Amino acid sequence: MASIAPFHAVRYAPHLDLAAVLTQPYDKIPPALRADYAARSPYNLVHLTLPDDSVAQAHGMDKYAWAAAQCRQWLHNGILIQDTMPSFYAYRQSFDMFGSHYVRSGFIGLCHVEPYERRIIFPHEKTLAKPKADRLALLRAMRMHCELIFLLYEDDGTAPRVLDAVMHQAPLIRMCDDFDVENELWRISVPQHVEALTRALAPRQLFIADGHHRYETSLNYAHEHADDPRAQFTLAMFVNINSSLVILPTHRSVFGMPNYDASAVRRTLSAAFDIAPAGALDALLAAVNAPHDQLCIGWFDGRSFWALHLRHPDAMRAAAPQRSEAWRELDVAVLHTLVIEDVLGISAQEVEHEAGIGYHRDPREALDAVTSGAAQCAFFLRPTRAAQVCDVARGGEVMPQKSTDFYPKLLSGLAMYALDLEPHQPA
Repeated sequence: MASIAPFHAVRYAPHLDLAAVLTQPYDKIPPALRADYAARSPYNLVHLTLPDDSVAQAHGMDKYAWAAAQCRQWLHNGILIQDTMPSFYAYRQSFDMFGSHYVRSGFIGLCHVEPYERRIIFPHEKTLAKPKADRLALLRAMRMHCELIFLLYEDDGTAPRVLDAVMHQAPLIRMCDDFDVENELWRISVPQHVEALTRALAPRQLFIADGHHRYETSLNYAHEHADDPRAQFTLAMFVNINSSLVILPTHRSVFGMPNYDASAVRRTLSAAFDIAPAGALDALLAAVNAPHDQLCIGWFDGRSFWALHLRHPDAMRAAAPQRSEAWRELDVAVLHTLVIEDVLGISAQEVEHEAGIGYHRDPREALDAVTSGAAQCAFFLRPTRAAQVCDVARGGEVMPQKSTDFYPKLLSGLAMYALDLEPHQPA
């Protein structure tokens, strides 16, 4: 089923300070963090993954061509080097959250891209058109995968046993990132370990936890270059689905609605929801995350906080009869179906093209968007559970955009996949 492979990774040269060059994934880098990364080092990965348009234009190029030129120069100057042995890479992240210590382990390798209809690799989220166009333009220019797609798998314990054996050794890399997450990397090049990992995942199905835009970009690129065997693979991190997985909610702000009237919206919402006032944001978040029989969504209408309790699941059955029960039970599906589409009148097509909806990991950021006047209202959700991700994906359905936020993010630049470098040749 799944086809994975070791590869000759491109990595930063060992003399470089990794804290100065590695980054969060491109879509988790707001402008202030991008500026910080860019200032840390001229070789920070952000210069490739989020190239500066003005700098590129000053050199007579578009930003994608500029990133490609920078990448070639770094390879030529030995800033980036290629490992001489085909390898997988064990990757472990350790962090504290919610008063508990978590350790998440997996391994980095290549994954053969497959159309979703083959039911080998499953998505669980819809994607947005603009980021895919951006990432495809960058991949066409650079011919290198710098960032990881996060894939979940299930196996009989073979892969975790290999990783445990490898991780008893001293790591190749150890660094603490900006979010106090300890990141460690080990090379896996012993043939029996490489074979064991390849064999362990061969009969498995894979679920995209994070990186849907990057995966679909890789798939589009593979179709464009059907005669290029290297283009048929993308770069991924493989994590056992039974690992310690932390999923955070992604809250929404809504903007650009003509004639927005909070009182009218509240009256319309009352057809499907019991609406209770909540004094402030912390009280609202507590209500949303409290265990109760009724699904609860938080709403800041621009002046007041409200807890929206779904009165009966029949409302979702009527609104989305073609959907599975697993999909209809998702908090984010209820929000998009009964509130964003039915009440606020923002269509799924508009959401796909990022019209009218803002996404926020930090609930206070969503609140600030409203109080600053950038948005008209905000909605707050509890996290999607890992079991829900798999149930929906196996059913062949996808969730609305930004339904899950797996934490922590996989660092970009640890191990990269260059399509044009010859194997066994140092860069």
